Amino acid sequence: MSIDGLRIIGERINPGFKSSRALIEARDLAGLQELARSQTAKGATWLTINVGNDAERDPNFMIDTIKAVQAVTDLPLSIDSPSAAVQEACLAAYDTSLSAGKLPIMNSVAEGRWEMFALRKQVPCTVLFMASERFENGKAIANRSAAEVHATARRLIARAKADDPSINIDDCIVDVSIGPMASDTENLTRTAVESVRMIGSDPELAGVHLCVGLSNLSIMLPKEAADGGLLRTRLESAFLTETVPYGLDTILGTPGRNYELLPDEDFVLQGFRRTIAADGFDALMSLRDLYAA
Repeated sequence: MSIDGLRIIGERINPGFKSSRALIEARDLAGLQELARSQTAKGATWLTINVGNDAERDPNFMIDTIKAVQAVTDLPLSIDSPSAAVQEACLAAYDTSLSAGKLPIMNSVAEGRWEMFALRKQVPCTVLFMASERFENGKAIANRSAAEVHATARRLIARAKADDPSINIDDCIVDVSIGPMASDTENLTRTAVESVRMIGSDPELAGVHLCVGLSNLSIMLPKEAADGGLLRTRLESAFLTETVPYGLDTILGTPGRNYELLPDEDFVLQGFRRTIAADGFDALMSLRDLYAA
């Protein structure tokens, strides 16, 4: 089953996965090409290109990876690096003629590294903005409330329009960020859900795309739920059930995974709702009820 309109940035070319890290460390371009083919076949919308710290230590490898991937798929790519220098080199290497004219994603622009946004004037691209942090008193500060995330999103989009009047709202993706529920004592999952709803209902941000790195949600949790079904994918689907109707339309995730909108009576969805309504340690105990016999 799939969710209509949900766009997936295939996440597997990323050192966060042990098998992918081994390919990156070995400079195994053929192996990375196979990951690209597999994600393409499973329905990805974009493919992320993330080689971790190697992007700055060996920028030519990042460029080689882009060229190798573009040789085997016509999907557009998401260039994932916080370095403006790396982004500039990678965007220059990206060939739109090999992606059916579809633009790459520059991932990610934040208030604290706004200089990266100027690259869009050199190479047309979709921009992924990080609303999970703001720049205040000369430093980046993590946003802890939906109101802070919403306000940051407003500033990012307003500044983008002011700096580059050619940008369309369809070229803008706002990432509200989520982390592992297994260690969430600060209600960050609740904040993400509320952030999507606030941004999605703001007429000044109408049309902006909303994104999360969905796989982060279920890290460190067991595979099986207490009702005998799968836990991780259903937990991710529970998050989607609570956010897609309000504007979330893009995820960094695994193509081919059975993402779906869950019925109200679903055991994991009910537990997800109880968990994000609880505070601190009570939230962790509520989550535990989903997998503990």
